[in-house]
Amino acid sequence: MSRMGRRLLRLERRPWILALLAGAGVSLLVPSALALYGPPEWLDAAAALGDANLVAALAGLFAVSTGVFRVLLRRRRLVEEELDEEPALPKSSPPPEVQDAPAAAARAHLR
Repeated sequence: MSRMGRRLLRLERRPWILALLAGAGVSLLVPSALALYGPPEWLDAAAALGDANLVAALAGLFAVSTGVFRVLLRRRRLVEEELDEEPALPKSSPPPEVQDAPAAAARAHLR
């Protein structure tokens, strides 16, 4: 496995790190998109809110988006993994000796 593959596997085991990175990306992307593409009235209203309210809104956006991404990045267990962790069935006792060996050899394909 390559070095990048091992890094991705380590990140998959820690979904909070990926959620924090995604939350930071969303909290940078959404306000930037609103500043670039939003109507000027929205920018005036945001400026009228003041710095404290804007920082609180940005922190809230970060917290909510991190929580949503944490839920979305939950790793689901595969059926194969569940089967691998189940205990093996105890070995049954060997079948009793067959009295008619030639007849049993003829039916060997039926087992």
